[in-house]
Amino acid sequence: MDLKDDSNESATAGTEVNQQKEEERRPMSTSSGLLESAIDKFAREGGFDDLPLKGKPIKIEDGDVLTSIMKNANYQPAWVELRKEIAADIKRLLDLQEPNAIPEAEVEAINQKIMKYNRIVPNPQLQKGLLSGIHLQAAYDKWE
Repeated sequence: MDLKDDSNESATAGTEVNQQKEEERRPMSTSSGLLESAIDKFAREGGFDDLPLKGKPIKIEDGDVLTSIMKNANYQPAWVELRKEIAADIKRLLDLQEPNAIPEAEVEAINQKIMKYNRIVPNPQLQKGLLSGIHLQAAYDKWE
């Protein structure tokens, strides 16, 4: 009777192995399964053996992914561009021949840009104070 049990166990084990092999050969029904099977087949055939930089460490940039993508695309958010524009306007006022004769309309136009900047900047700690004609150099140092 023990012989029968052993033969049944070995037959069951053989059937399970055959089913596993058949499942491996059968394509999977989901797209992720198809992708995984294609990658596995590619690896078994040695597709990953001659890749450039194989065995070398991967360089991972600091910061979040979105920032690195924007940096690589040379994209700057609107508030950064506005900050640069305000700094350029202040610099232009500093370069005038007579610094004491700065038109009030110019200062007011820059202050309007500063108020817009303060509304769109993502962090309140990045907000800046309004400009006065007296302290242009100090303001420029803050904006640059």
